[in-house]
Amino acid sequence: MLISISLLLCSCQAKLPVNVPELSDGNPTTCFVGTEGVNKVIFDEQYTVPIQSYKIYSSGETPVHDPPAWTLKGSYDGKNWVVVDERKDQTFCSRYQEILCSITKPSNYKQYMLEAATAVGDTLVLGDVVLFDENLNAGWEDFKYPEIDYEVIDPETKGAAIYEDLVQNPDEYIRYHARKVAEILFYSAKDTMNDVQKVHYTLKDYDGVSAKSGNPANTSIVYSTQHIEKSANESLYKLDFETRGVLFHELVHAYQFEPKGIGSYSTNKTFWACIEGLADAVRAQAGYFDMSTRYAASLLGHGKQLIKE
Repeated sequence: MLISISLLLCSCQAKLPVNVPELSDGNPTTCFVGTEGVNKVIFDEQYTVPIQSYKIYSSGETPVHDPPAWTLKGSYDGKNWVVVDERKDQTFCSRYQEILCSITKPSNYKQYMLEAATAVGDTLVLGDVVLFDENLNAGWEDFKYPEIDYEVIDPETKGAAIYEDLVQNPDEYIRYHARKVAEILFYSAKDTMNDVQKVHYTLKDYDGVSAKSGNPANTSIVYSTQHIEKSANESLYKLDFETRGVLFHELVHAYQFEPKGIGSYSTNKTFWACIEGLADAVRAQAGYFDMSTRYAASLLGHGKQLIKE
């Protein structure tokens, strides 16, 4: 269960206003802009249950504003602080990206403090910080991540350059989404699922959006640089929203099981609806399906056409 948190930003000079909405609003387009050097943020909600995991999100700013290391401390009285979790050599694989951290020895701390700074003294910028009273890694420690073969066929395109601004580590980015898809489709990493061994992910200059081919063991996904450019016209976050949504959809096709005894994708509309419907459902569950802009191209839109036929 997500814990509702209040935030109090502290400095050695004076206390800043209680609640930093940019850190707790769940809106990746807002961000907390700190200072140079070590920043301290206190989560003061007088917690009644131990915090077992937490997420830190990068902002839409450039990576130099990300923290490569941080320390989470806990306190029973707001005066004496104990190190609860410490991370070093951390890298966010993209903008608006979460890093999930488990707390190995949770306790009934009443308050928590996050200490973080950038690598070379730049201003710290964070997207969100979210605390949880459950270990979100539980059951997924042994998830088998696929090998990623990332390729840019048309690197000279504007879309390819924009993608680099959004995604700094494509391999890690795709692996992250592979697990997130599995988390929605299955109960734990021990469940029976397709053995997705390798994902060949390609950026290509063509008039389209994205497509998946191959089999679960060797899956190929192509993503259009033209579509990247169009999606980025509004904002970097719009591109992030669309890129994640498309990737969720295509990766579902690698992990989902196919219907049996009702033909194939190209010969049976019910088969097609099961395949595409589940992919869109997972995308929606993940929070990356905007019905106001994607309705016509969604399963519902296709469904209307099928009914008319």
